[in-house]
Amino acid sequence: MKSFKEYLTESKKIYEFKVKIAGDCPTDCSSQIKAALAQFHVTSVSAGKRTPIQERHAEFPEHKNVNMTIFDVTTDYPATSLQVHDMVAAHLGMPSNCVKVKNMAEELEHAINHEHDHSTGKALVGTIQTPSDHSDLVGEKHKMNFLQELNKEKHQGEQIKGYNDEILADSVPGLAKEYRKVKDSTVEKAHRSPVAKRPADPIKE
Repeated sequence: MKSFKEYLTESKKIYEFKVKIAGDCPTDCSSQIKAALAQFHVTSVSAGKRTPIQERHAEFPEHKNVNMTIFDVTTDYPATSLQVHDMVAAHLGMPSNCVKVKNMAEELEHAINHEHDHSTGKALVGTIQTPSDHSDLVGEKHKMNFLQELNKEKHQGEQIKGYNDEILADSVPGLAKEYRKVKDSTVEKAHRSPVAKRPADPIKE
């Protein structure tokens, strides 16, 4: 059985951030970031991952021909990206536009928004596309195909004796004959003469 401490550890929530710095960083940048965010109880700061120098970074479009260093930061206490940004920039003594901070949700949104930033080198203008009117998805052709498929499905009710026999008598195989036999017998009994039911009275002499 797990101890209370183990349950508490498993349920503990952590807060993750990506800290990105344009240009050169101090050699002890990881420890300085940890010191800057001490009030949020930093649990880990990764070693900086440095990217090659690029003419323009998507994160720092205002900077030209610089490299970027990325740090993964985890805290125990909640903080906003703006709080982390301001504290890191102030502690490192760097301009505000040289530091970018995003939490994991913001990082994912940024990746989705810039998914198609890089050129594929293929021109769309003047490229011959495969002609299609998409009539298989909409329009008369789609409607006719749908009706044909619908017609293939056979819907048959379930017999519940004594309740829907008459409704299903002509549609359920084997039921029509049985139903008519029972029905004829019932009709015959209903129209039988009351006189025929009683034995003839003996003739008294």
